[in-house]
Amino acid sequence: MTTRPLSRRQLLATPLLLPLLAAANGADPAARLGPASEAGWLLFDPADGRVLEARLADRPFAPASVAKVPTVVAALALLGPGHRFTTGLHGTGEVIEGTLRGDLILKGGGDPSLVGEDVAAMLDGLAEKGVRRVAGRFLYDASALPELPEIDSGQPRTAGYNTGLGALSLNFNRVQLAWQRLSGGRVEAGVWSVSDIGRHPVDGIGVEVVPASALPQPVLVAPLPDRGGERWQLALHQGAPARVWLPVARPGAMTAAVVQAIAAERGIALPRPAAGRLPPDARLLVMHESAPLAELAARVLKHSNNLSAELIGLAAARTLDANVATLAESAALLAGWIRAQRPDVDWTGFRLLNHSGLTSGSRLTARQTAAILTLGGERLAALLPGDDEGGPLPGVRAKSGTLAYAKGLAGWLRTASGRSLGFVYYAGDERSRAALDAAMDRRVADMPPEARTWLARARGLQSDLLAAWREAPAP
Repeated sequence: MTTRPLSRRQLLATPLLLPLLAAANGADPAARLGPASEAGWLLFDPADGRVLEARLADRPFAPASVAKVPTVVAALALLGPGHRFTTGLHGTGEVIEGTLRGDLILKGGGDPSLVGEDVAAMLDGLAEKGVRRVAGRFLYDASALPELPEIDSGQPRTAGYNTGLGALSLNFNRVQLAWQRLSGGRVEAGVWSVSDIGRHPVDGIGVEVVPASALPQPVLVAPLPDRGGERWQLALHQGAPARVWLPVARPGAMTAAVVQAIAAERGIALPRPAAGRLPPDARLLVMHESAPLAELAARVLKHSNNLSAELIGLAAARTLDANVATLAESAALLAGWIRAQRPDVDWTGFRLLNHSGLTSGSRLTARQTAAILTLGGERLAALLPGDDEGGPLPGVRAKSGTLAYAKGLAGWLRTASGRSLGFVYYAGDERSRAALDAAMDRRVADMPPEARTWLARARGLQSDLLAAWREAPAP
C-alpha cells in the first residue's frame, strides 16, 4: 500500500484525522481503555490501497472472530462459492416388505449446517424408498474428518460455543440440559438436542445431580471424568436456571442418536447406533446437500458460529493436505495459502491457531487484515453483515470479534460523501487476558464483569472512530 501525503490545510480540516491530532497533543484516544491496553487501526482507500489513517497498524492483536474473515476468504477460493457439503444414508441388502435386509449407514461429510429438519427430510426420503425397519445394524461413519472434543482447550469447557466437531455434526453440536423438581424433593434431569422440529433426548449424555455444596458458586455444571460417554454433574444452587446449553464432545454419536429418535417419530425402527465405516458395496439411498458455501459463509460472518467456521476451514485446508488432523495444522495451512497470495505484505507476527478465532493465541495486525479484506474483494464485501453483535452499524459492512479483553471490527464503510473505504480496528489488553487465562476455572462460562466493562470501553472507542471516518471528505 502507498500513502499520498496530505497538506497541512487538509490535516487541520479533515475530521477523520482528529483522533491522530488528539494523540499528537497527548490525548491518546486509546488511553480510555486502561493503562495496559492498546488499540490499533487502519483506514484505507480500497481503490488504490492508499492509507488514510493508521495507528499501530503493524502491531499484532488477538483478532477474536475477525479471524473468520481469512477462513471465509480462503474457503471461497479453495472450495468455490458453490461448494455443498453432503450427508448420506446408505444401505446394504435389499428392501423387502418394508425391511432393509442389511445395514443402514449414516455417512457424514462435514456439513456445518445440518439440523433436525434436514434429518427429518432424509428420513422421509428413506420411507419413500419403502424402509420401515432395519434388520441389520445402524452404523454412523464420521471418518471423513478428525473428531475433536472441543475447539480450544483454553476456553471454558461448559461453554456452548466451545463444541466438539467432526464429520457428523448436528444442531451446531450443542445440547440443552434441562431439569425440574418433582414431588418428594426428587429432581428429573435430561439432555436434549433442540431444533425447529422439536427436542429429542440424547441418551448417551448422562447427568448426575449432586448437592449444591458439591460444586462451588457459580459452578452449575461440571464434566465428569470419561466413563465411556459424556457425563455431567449438575448442582442446583439457589436460583439456578431450569436449563443450560452445553457443548457436545462426541458429535458423531450424538448425531446418530438423534437420527434414531427422529426416525422413531416417523415410524422407522432403527437399531441402536454404533460407529462403523461405509462398506464399498453399500448403495446410496438418500443424500442431503447443504446450501452453497457462499450462503453458509454469509451465515458464519453474521452469526459468528464457531463450529461452522471450523468445519468450513477444515474442508478448505484438506484441499491442500488431505491428512490434516488438528485445527492448528489446518489453520496454519490456510495462513500459508493467504501469505502466498500476497507476497508484498509483511506477515510478521501473523498466526492463526484455529478457523473461528475462539482462542487468545491467534494474532493479526490491522495492515495484514486489510490485505485479507482486499484479497476477498467484492465477493467478501457482499457477504459481510451490517452490524456488530446484533447492533446495527449504518453504512458499514464488517465482521466483528469479541473475547474477554480483545475487540475487533474489519470491513468497509460508506462515508457521508458516498465514498467507500476499508477499515480495521483492534483493541486488546494482553496483561489482563493472560491473567484471566492463568486463573480460568473451565467450569465457568460467564465472562468476568471487569472484562465486560473493558469491552464497553473498547466498543465506545470503535464507535467514535467509525463516526469520524464516516465524515471523511471526497478525494
